[in-house]
Amino acid sequence: MTQPSTANAATDQQFQRELNRRSFLGDAVAASLGCMTATTLVRSAQAASAEPSVHTVLGPVPAAKLGAVLMHEHAPLIDWSELYETKTARFESKREEILSSATRQLQRFHESLSASEGPGAIVECTPIRVGRYPELLRELAGRLPLHVIGCTGFWGEGLAPPHRWAVRLSLQERGVAKIADLYVREITEGMEDPSGEWGERFTDVKAGVIKCATSSYMRPVERRCHLAAAIASKQTGCPITTHTTGGGGLEEIELFLKQGVSPEKVIIGHQGHRDDRQQDDAAEYHRRIVASGCFIQFDRVGSDNYSPKKTARQIRRLVEAGFARQILVSHDSAPCFYEGFSTEEKPVEGWKFEEADYTIVTTDLVSALKVEGLSEADVHAILVANPQRVLAF
Repeated sequence: MTQPSTANAATDQQFQRELNRRSFLGDAVAASLGCMTATTLVRSAQAASAEPSVHTVLGPVPAAKLGAVLMHEHAPLIDWSELYETKTARFESKREEILSSATRQLQRFHESLSASEGPGAIVECTPIRVGRYPELLRELAGRLPLHVIGCTGFWGEGLAPPHRWAVRLSLQERGVAKIADLYVREITEGMEDPSGEWGERFTDVKAGVIKCATSSYMRPVERRCHLAAAIASKQTGCPITTHTTGGGGLEEIELFLKQGVSPEKVIIGHQGHRDDRQQDDAAEYHRRIVASGCFIQFDRVGSDNYSPKKTARQIRRLVEAGFARQILVSHDSAPCFYEGFSTEEKPVEGWKFEEADYTIVTTDLVSALKVEGLSEADVHAILVANPQRVLAF
């Protein structure tokens, strides 16, 4: 694949003509999308008139009040059951244990921050129908001194198929536009309530980021969800964060920029190991990501193959090349996961609790970055300034 570049003036003009005709995918797929709904246009106008802020699950917060941000985490729980066409696992009897576990572990992150880095925030990247309970997120945030930002978006890749709701919507007439409408609604009005049928009920807990995922090579349903994310980001200004699986980041960038998404609103995630599908340490690949103007995210710090020392070395190269303003970090941790997601029966004993260390970034990685020669200003940019800039819309 050729190196992606920012859209030129001719591309912008072509995209604007498509926007005016209410078709977002180009001539090849315009007929399948049709027109945007009037409701979507109204939401878009309302969003454009609002002051930029970060959409937390407790409401809008000025970006400057976030402090240090872990940009890709999961809490309080994950459940893949619906991806495998089985019923969701019941957690009510474990509710207090689940919330207490997540609260305790995230509190340690808050306590690891200096006064200039507090109170702290996490971007909670559990997507639609994968254990995302908006009211549970709101309750968790109410127990914490830090901020919680929820996400919209469908997830599915090599490990798990896309949700059937995403597949069904994507195959309908104007399918991509319908997925985009769902994302916009979750951003501007509130996330879906998973206690009912798909799309039957919605909460008033708003999403603050759009999540996309690709297998090592992007599959058709994944591509449609990426196209929907592009539409939703263009309408609302909401940032897009991506899951990659041993490659796929440059393909995501190419798609988003071709659709006219601002590169400053695109975060290419899960970087740090075999990102070009071949090399354990793909330095040139990382350079191509940031050269596009997009953010690069090292969000598995502390996991196998993603040691703080290795991540610090990768970050140092980018900082030396002048890209300190485009680097984000996190752990991709989860304190509670349902193990028997593919089984028909869902005994409560299937909930697995783990001690997720949400402080590796603020302790081990920060120490490794300083050993690599990064300044306090560089570290502050990565932990505090960069997240605040990309999350505000």
